[in-house]
Amino acid sequence: MILSASLLFIGQTESPATTIIKPRELKSNALWRLWMFWHSEKMKASEELINDIRSLKHKGVSSIKNGDYASAEATLNEALEQASQYPELGSLQSRILHELGVLEAAQGNSKLAREFFHQALKLESKLGEEITQSITLLHLASLEKKQQQFKKGIATYKQALALQKKNHDDEGAASTLHHLAKLSVRTKNIPSAINFYQQVRDSQAYANKPDVKAAALHQFAMLRYKQNQFEEALVLYEEALELEDAINNPFDKAATLFQMGRIYERQNYLDRALALYQNALDLREGNPFEQASTLHQIGVVKAKQGNFNEAIEIYQKAVELKAEQGNYSSMAITLARLGKLQAEWQGEFKTALKNLHQAVDILQQAGSSEAPAACKVLATVEALANGNGE
Repeated sequence: MILSASLLFIGQTESPATTIIKPRELKSNALWRLWMFWHSEKMKASEELINDIRSLKHKGVSSIKNGDYASAEATLNEALEQASQYPELGSLQSRILHELGVLEAAQGNSKLAREFFHQALKLESKLGEEITQSITLLHLASLEKKQQQFKKGIATYKQALALQKKNHDDEGAASTLHHLAKLSVRTKNIPSAINFYQQVRDSQAYANKPDVKAAALHQFAMLRYKQNQFEEALVLYEEALELEDAINNPFDKAATLFQMGRIYERQNYLDRALALYQNALDLREGNPFEQASTLHQIGVVKAKQGNFNEAIEIYQKAVELKAEQGNYSSMAITLARLGKLQAEWQGEFKTALKNLHQAVDILQQAGSSEAPAACKVLATVEALANGNGE
């Protein structure tokens, strides 16, 4: 319509016989230059229109956060339709495509989400917007991780990491390294996981996020613990504990104290382990689930120390808490230990066998790897009971 209107106007200024004038025939005269200026001005988005499109995008994002996916889809599609008409709005268009990817991912539409993310990446790459490109890559990697596509996720996270490092996004790089470390553990690539965790540990990017760094240190320490690298694990836990103290995070501090207790228990430093477990228990007041697991471990240490009556009492408290929480598989493990002590120490075979049978039934039904050990304890106690005329 713009071109035909211009040509009609031009034809009227020339002779009546000239009804159509091709653009190339106008290049040498002022009318062509006037048409080009007028046409290009019409194709530029006004500031008001840009603000309207941005407003639609923000509205769509808010709808996603509120779970109103239908409204989000309608609003974002409207924004995309308008932005797509103007080449100079490529950056805004890529952000809308990104949010459409987020929307589809939130609804479990993985295929569509990937398509939108890849469209956004194509535009961001063309425009040279490397920071926004890295953000889209992170969302794509998260999607791949949820789909158990760990190798793809690692490759995508590495792409994002390269862009973050290139643009000195140190905090973003630290976060991505943390994701890479966890995915490396999932894929059993322990050397890579250690390398990534070490980079997070050395990074100063988390200076304003001590809780995040503490979490990374805690996970790094757990990895070392599983490798039986106890001394290094303790050093890492101490670093995490210092950060947790500084930000007054009792929940994570309790978890760190508990894991340190596990290490000292493995090393047979039972008094140290018991003190750490008790500190963790005090911090877990009001959290019966975590209290129960801590009580169980305290019972284990008490039994190792020969304090059998105390161990039995503590196991009974742990069983009660686990039952209240409906944590039956864990309760069965404690029941097995309780039954063993009741039989061997107290000679209460009837009660012991009742607890052991219940433990075995639960563990077998759950398909737990602990079931064979519980069956072995049951067989031993049954033999003892029969030998005592029970």
